[in-house]
Amino acid sequence: MLQELRTAGMAALQLPNALLRRGCGNIQYVAEPDARCPVLLVHGYAATESMWAPLRRALVEAGFGHIVSLHYNSFATDPVAVSAELTHQALRALAAAGAPRVHLVGHSLGGLIVRCALAASAALSSQTGSAVTIASPHRGVCLARIAPGPCAQIMHQGPRSVQPEVGVPRPVRWLAYYSDGDRIVPPASARLDDPRYGAANLLIPGCGHLTICRDVRLIRSLVAELILTETFAVPAAPTDAGREPMAA
Repeated sequence: MLQELRTAGMAALQLPNALLRRGCGNIQYVAEPDARCPVLLVHGYAATESMWAPLRRALVEAGFGHIVSLHYNSFATDPVAVSAELTHQALRALAAAGAPRVHLVGHSLGGLIVRCALAASAALSSQTGSAVTIASPHRGVCLARIAPGPCAQIMHQGPRSVQPEVGVPRPVRWLAYYSDGDRIVPPASARLDDPRYGAANLLIPGCGHLTICRDVRLIRSLVAELILTETFAVPAAPTDAGREPMAA
Protein backbone atom coordinates (compact mmCIF):
# COMPACT_ATOMS: atom_id res chain seq x y z
CA MET A 1 0.00 0.00 0.00
CA LEU A 2 2.84 2.39 0.90
CA GLN A 3 4.57 1.70 -2.39
CA GLU A 4 1.34 2.39 -4.30
CA LEU A 5 0.96 5.72 -2.51
CA ARG A 6 4.55 6.62 -3.29
CA THR A 7 4.08 5.73 -6.94
CA ALA A 8 0.84 7.73 -7.05
CA GLY A 9 2.70 10.73 -5.63
CA MET A 10 5.37 10.44 -8.32
CA ALA A 11 2.64 10.24 -10.96
CA ALA A 12 0.96 13.34 -9.54
CA LEU A 13 4.19 15.30 -9.95
CA GLN A 14 4.14 14.43 -13.65
CA LEU A 15 0.48 15.43 -14.08
CA PRO A 16 1.23 19.02 -15.21
CA ASN A 17 3.26 17.62 -18.10
CA ALA A 18 0.34 15.38 -19.09
CA LEU A 19 -2.11 18.30 -18.97
CA LEU A 20 0.03 20.69 -21.02
CA ARG A 21 0.63 18.35 -23.93
CA ARG A 22 -1.36 18.67 -27.12
CA GLY A 23 -1.87 15.88 -29.61
CA CYS A 24 0.36 12.81 -29.69
CA GLY A 25 4.10 12.37 -29.80
CA ASN A 26 6.81 9.88 -29.03
CA ILE A 27 10.21 9.47 -27.47
CA GLN A 28 12.55 7.02 -29.16
CA TYR A 29 15.28 5.11 -27.38
CA VAL A 30 17.61 3.52 -29.92
CA ALA A 31 20.67 1.78 -28.51
CA GLU A 32 21.17 -0.99 -31.07
CA PRO A 33 19.00 -0.56 -34.16
CA ASP A 34 19.72 -4.10 -35.38
CA ALA A 35 18.92 -5.83 -32.07
CA ARG A 36 15.65 -7.56 -31.23
CA CYS A 37 12.27 -6.48 -32.57
CA PRO A 38 11.19 -2.94 -31.64
CA VAL A 39 8.90 -2.37 -28.65
CA LEU A 40 6.25 0.36 -28.48
CA LEU A 41 4.99 1.41 -25.02
CA VAL A 42 1.66 3.17 -24.41
CA HIS A 43 0.94 4.72 -21.00
CA GLY A 44 -2.49 4.95 -19.41
CA TYR A 45 -4.94 7.61 -18.33
CA ALA A 46 -3.41 10.68 -16.62
CA ALA A 47 0.06 9.14 -16.92
CA THR A 48 3.28 9.95 -18.77
CA GLU A 49 5.97 7.90 -20.46
CA SER A 50 8.18 8.19 -17.35
CA MET A 51 6.30 5.24 -15.84
CA TRP A 52 8.12 2.91 -18.23
CA ALA A 53 11.66 3.68 -16.98
CA PRO A 54 12.26 0.37 -15.08
CA LEU A 55 10.82 -1.78 -17.88
CA ARG A 56 12.71 0.18 -20.50
CA ARG A 57 16.02 -0.46 -18.74
CA ALA A 58 15.27 -4.18 -18.52
CA LEU A 59 14.36 -4.34 -22.20
CA VAL A 60 17.62 -2.68 -23.22
CA GLU A 61 19.59 -5.07 -21.02
CA ALA A 62 17.83 -7.99 -22.74
CA GLY A 63 18.80 -6.76 -26.21
CA PHE A 64 15.74 -4.76 -27.21
CA GLY A 65 17.55 -1.80 -28.71
CA HIS A 66 14.68 0.05 -30.40
CA ILE A 67 12.04 1.26 -27.96
CA VAL A 68 9.39 3.89 -28.58
CA SER A 69 7.33 5.48 -25.78
CA LEU A 70 4.12 7.02 -27.07
CA HIS A 71 2.90 10.08 -25.14
CA TYR A 72 -0.43 11.89 -25.36
CA ASN A 73 -2.78 14.05 -23.31
CA SER A 74 -5.40 11.55 -22.15
CA PHE A 75 -7.71 14.37 -20.99
CA ALA A 76 -7.89 16.18 -24.33
CA THR A 77 -6.89 13.78 -27.11
CA ASP A 78 -9.36 11.58 -28.96
CA PRO A 79 -8.54 7.85 -28.58
CA VAL A 80 -8.91 7.37 -32.33
CA ALA A 81 -6.07 9.87 -32.85
CA VAL A 82 -3.92 8.07 -30.29
CA SER A 83 -4.64 4.74 -31.97
CA ALA A 84 -3.67 6.17 -35.36
CA GLU A 85 -0.44 7.59 -33.93
CA LEU A 86 0.38 4.22 -32.35
CA THR A 87 -0.05 2.54 -35.74
CA HIS A 88 2.07 5.18 -37.48
CA GLN A 89 4.89 4.95 -34.95
CA ALA A 90 4.84 1.15 -34.87
CA LEU A 91 5.12 0.86 -38.66
CA ARG A 92 7.79 3.54 -38.64
CA ALA A 93 9.78 1.61 -36.01
CA LEU A 94 9.50 -1.57 -38.05
CA ALA A 95 10.93 0.16 -41.11
CA ALA A 96 13.73 1.87 -39.13
CA ALA A 97 14.77 -1.33 -37.38
CA GLY A 98 14.36 -3.54 -40.43
CA ALA A 99 12.49 -5.97 -38.19
CA PRO A 100 9.75 -8.44 -39.15
CA ARG A 101 7.56 -7.70 -36.13
CA VAL A 102 6.89 -5.17 -33.39
CA HIS A 103 5.80 -5.70 -29.79
CA LEU A 104 3.04 -3.46 -28.37
CA VAL A 105 2.71 -2.91 -24.60
CA GLY A 106 -0.03 -0.82 -22.97
CA HIS A 107 -0.85 -0.07 -19.35
CA SER A 108 -4.49 0.50 -18.31
CA LEU A 109 -6.06 2.74 -20.99
CA GLY A 110 -2.97 2.10 -23.09
CA GLY A 111 -3.95 -1.55 -23.42
CA LEU A 112 -7.32 -0.54 -24.87
CA ILE A 113 -5.53 1.78 -27.31
CA VAL A 114 -3.44 -1.20 -28.41
CA ARG A 115 -6.64 -3.17 -29.00
CA CYS A 116 -8.14 -0.30 -31.01
CA ALA A 117 -5.04 0.04 -33.19
CA LEU A 118 -4.80 -3.65 -34.00
CA ALA A 119 -8.52 -3.88 -34.77
CA ALA A 120 -8.28 -0.92 -37.14
CA SER A 121 -5.07 -1.79 -39.02
CA ALA A 122 -4.53 -5.07 -40.84
CA ALA A 123 -1.00 -3.92 -41.72
CA LEU A 124 -0.12 -3.49 -38.05
CA SER A 125 -1.87 -6.69 -36.95
CA SER A 126 0.03 -8.76 -39.49
CA GLN A 127 3.36 -7.43 -38.23
CA THR A 128 2.76 -7.52 -34.47
CA GLY A 129 4.46 -10.24 -32.46
CA SER A 130 3.17 -9.65 -28.93
CA ALA A 131 0.32 -7.42 -27.78
CA VAL A 132 0.56 -6.93 -24.03
CA THR A 133 -2.03 -5.29 -21.81
CA ILE A 134 -1.25 -4.47 -18.17
CA ALA A 135 -4.11 -3.79 -15.74
CA SER A 136 -6.33 -2.72 -18.65
CA PRO A 137 -10.10 -2.38 -18.09
CA HIS A 138 -11.25 -4.73 -20.84
CA ARG A 139 -14.70 -4.90 -19.27
CA GLY A 140 -14.74 -1.30 -18.16
CA VAL A 141 -14.13 0.41 -14.83
CA CYS A 142 -16.64 2.35 -12.72
CA LEU A 143 -14.33 5.29 -12.03
CA ALA A 144 -14.19 6.10 -15.76
CA ARG A 145 -17.73 7.51 -15.57
CA ILE A 146 -16.48 10.52 -13.62
CA ALA A 147 -13.19 10.90 -15.49
CA PRO A 148 -12.99 13.83 -17.95
CA GLY A 149 -12.04 13.64 -21.61
CA PRO A 150 -12.85 11.48 -24.63
CA CYS A 151 -10.29 8.80 -23.74
CA ALA A 152 -12.25 7.99 -20.58
CA GLN A 153 -15.23 6.97 -22.70
CA ILE A 154 -13.65 3.71 -23.85
CA MET A 155 -13.10 2.75 -20.21
CA HIS A 156 -16.79 3.01 -19.29
CA GLN A 157 -18.50 0.00 -17.79
CA GLY A 158 -21.74 -1.50 -19.05
CA PRO A 159 -23.64 -2.14 -22.30
CA ARG A 160 -23.07 1.40 -23.62
CA SER A 161 -19.34 1.01 -23.34
CA VAL A 162 -17.37 1.96 -26.43
CA GLN A 163 -15.06 -1.01 -26.03
CA PRO A 164 -12.85 -1.77 -29.05
CA GLU A 165 -13.74 -4.92 -30.88
CA VAL A 166 -11.34 -7.39 -32.40
CA GLY A 167 -11.04 -7.99 -36.10
CA VAL A 168 -8.59 -10.77 -36.88
CA PRO A 169 -6.22 -10.95 -33.89
CA ARG A 170 -3.93 -13.75 -35.03
CA PRO A 171 -1.02 -14.12 -35.59
CA VAL A 172 -0.69 -11.65 -32.69
CA ARG A 173 0.23 -13.28 -29.37
CA TRP A 174 -1.92 -11.66 -26.68
CA LEU A 175 -0.84 -11.38 -23.04
CA ALA A 176 -2.94 -9.75 -20.31
CA TYR A 177 -1.29 -9.01 -16.96
CA TYR A 178 -3.49 -8.35 -13.94
CA SER A 179 -3.27 -8.25 -10.15
CA ASP A 180 -5.50 -9.29 -7.29
CA GLY A 181 -4.33 -6.19 -5.41
CA ASP A 182 -5.49 -3.67 -8.02
CA ARG A 183 -8.16 -1.40 -6.47
CA ILE A 184 -8.79 0.47 -9.74
CA VAL A 185 -9.17 -2.30 -12.32
CA PRO A 186 -10.24 -5.60 -10.72
CA PRO A 187 -9.08 -8.96 -12.11
CA ALA A 188 -12.46 -9.66 -13.75
CA SER A 189 -11.98 -6.60 -15.95
CA ALA A 190 -8.20 -6.79 -16.45
CA ARG A 191 -8.28 -10.38 -17.70
CA LEU A 192 -8.75 -10.68 -21.47
CA ASP A 193 -11.09 -13.65 -21.52
CA ASP A 194 -12.65 -13.10 -24.95
CA PRO A 195 -11.83 -16.41 -26.74
CA ARG A 196 -11.25 -14.57 -30.01
CA TYR A 197 -7.94 -13.33 -28.61
CA GLY A 198 -6.68 -16.61 -27.19
CA ALA A 199 -4.87 -14.51 -24.59
CA ALA A 200 -2.66 -15.74 -21.78
CA ASN A 201 -3.87 -14.08 -18.57
CA LEU A 202 -0.94 -13.66 -16.19
CA LEU A 203 -1.37 -12.84 -12.50
CA ILE A 204 1.13 -10.67 -10.63
CA PRO A 205 -0.09 -11.03 -7.04
CA GLY A 206 -0.47 -8.15 -4.60
CA CYS A 207 0.28 -5.22 -6.91
CA GLY A 208 -1.54 -1.92 -7.10
CA HIS A 209 -2.73 -0.36 -10.34
CA LEU A 210 0.38 1.82 -10.66
CA THR A 211 3.03 -0.31 -8.99
CA ILE A 212 2.42 -3.31 -11.24
CA CYS A 213 4.43 -1.73 -14.07
CA ARG A 214 7.45 -1.33 -11.78
CA ASP A 215 7.18 -4.75 -10.16
CA VAL A 216 10.25 -6.89 -10.82
CA ARG A 217 8.08 -9.99 -11.31
CA LEU A 218 6.10 -8.35 -14.11
CA ILE A 219 9.22 -6.93 -15.73
CA ARG A 220 11.01 -10.28 -15.62
CA SER A 221 7.98 -12.12 -16.99
CA LEU A 222 7.20 -9.59 -19.72
CA VAL A 223 10.76 -9.50 -21.06
CA ALA A 224 10.88 -13.30 -21.11
CA GLU A 225 7.53 -13.49 -22.92
CA LEU A 226 8.66 -11.07 -25.64
CA ILE A 227 11.80 -13.13 -26.18
CA LEU A 228 9.66 -16.28 -26.30
CA THR A 229 7.47 -14.74 -28.99
CA GLU A 230 10.53 -14.07 -31.10
CA THR A 231 11.48 -17.75 -31.06
CA PHE A 232 8.48 -18.48 -33.28
CA ALA A 233 8.47 -17.64 -36.98
CA VAL A 234 4.70 -17.16 -36.69
CA PRO A 235 3.53 -16.63 -33.09
CA ALA A 236 0.91 -19.18 -32.13
CA ALA A 237 -1.97 -18.60 -29.76
CA PRO A 238 -0.69 -19.22 -26.21
CA THR A 239 -1.50 -22.62 -24.77
CA ASP A 240 -0.81 -21.53 -21.21
CA ALA A 241 -3.78 -19.18 -20.71
CA GLY A 242 -4.39 -18.56 -17.07
CA ARG A 243 -0.95 -19.49 -15.78
CA GLU A 244 0.20 -17.32 -12.95
CA PRO A 245 3.76 -16.05 -12.35
CA MET A 246 4.64 -16.85 -8.75
CA ALA A 247 5.98 -14.33 -6.30
CA ALA A 248 9.75 -14.10 -6.20
